[in-house]
Amino acid sequence: MLEALKNRLTNRQARTRLLAVLFLAFFLAVFLTAHITIIANANHECIGDGCPICMLIHNAGLLLKQIGIMVIAISVILLALFIMSAVMTLRGLLCRHSTTLVQRKVKLNI
Repeated sequence: MLEALKNRLTNRQARTRLLAVLFLAFFLAVFLTAHITIIANANHECIGDGCPICMLIHNAGLLLKQIGIMVIAISVILLALFIMSAVMTLRGLLCRHSTTLVQRKVKLNI
């Protein structure tokens, strides 16, 4: 029984790690593709209004800006969760009341 639980947890951790690696690979692919697009087409011959390459560069720049905002937002959320976790842990350590069932007047019916 205990062995099955360990295997299940290990499988869950393996799936979580795999999803994290896939997300990272996707994130890096999008990030690098946007940068490569901007770099490769930086010195193109612009035809004026409605230039498809200028539109592509503009969209790649917007994508990079959105990714930056997402990274900042996720970092702030994770920082807040870390602080809340630390506060809750500290509160648990400092406010530990050692009460017994007798002090709480709990009657045990056996």
